[in-house]
Amino acid sequence: RRAAGRNGEAARFADSDGTTKLLVALHDGLQVETVLIPTDARTTLCVSSQVGCARGCVFCSTGRMGLVRNLRAHEILAQLRLALAVAAERGLPPLTNVVFMGMGEPCDNIGEVTKAARAMTADGAFRMGRSHISVSTVGPSPQQIRALEHVPARLAWSVHAAQDEVRRQLVPTTRHTMAELRDAFGEILANRTGEKGVFVECALVAGINDRPEHARALIELLAPLPGKTRVNLLPYNPFAPDTEGLNG
Repeated sequence: RRAAGRNGEAARFADSDGTTKLLVALHDGLQVETVLIPTDARTTLCVSSQVGCARGCVFCSTGRMGLVRNLRAHEILAQLRLALAVAAERGLPPLTNVVFMGMGEPCDNIGEVTKAARAMTADGAFRMGRSHISVSTVGPSPQQIRALEHVPARLAWSVHAAQDEVRRQLVPTTRHTMAELRDAFGEILANRTGEKGVFVECALVAGINDRPEHARALIELLAPLPGKTRVNLLPYNPFAPDTEGLNG
């Protein structure tokens, strides 16, 4: 770790593989995380859309904060601007991809997230390709999912569990069935020009959602979606000692 002097950078944590976590200072003294993740060919930036989060996912440290406030579009873009400078300074591969998978639920701040994504893809701004930006959401409601239709980005759905009772255990704020949320994704995927499908994310928690029956339920849930659905399985990474509630 080192404290850093760049405008907006409060601290920096760098791993030997090049992964670099930045703490970004906001005007009101709050901070958000943004993370550079390099591979051999490119660097992906994970940006935050809120300070804290209201969704309460039990495996997520941000979920324990609750929601503090939404970020403005310029505060989201400031993370990208800072990360571009840090990537150049550290000699990382070109920063070509952005994922809204940091602190916060993008659908709960859809107006500012949309503004930021439009600036990222604008010719007069960052000029990133729409296919190089992904917005990841738990899908708080069908209405909020439908609001993603015109965001210039690929879509990712943090499913975590296909069965309603298991989903509510992992994401206690879930108020709709998984079929209702899936159908909303299906509608906008069918309407979006050039859409290739949705990314699906599942954080695997031993004994909770990692059994063969959970996999079969996930396949059944996702089968009706148009396009090619890609599933990313994420191992649960305990962030605090008081995680006994997630033991299977």
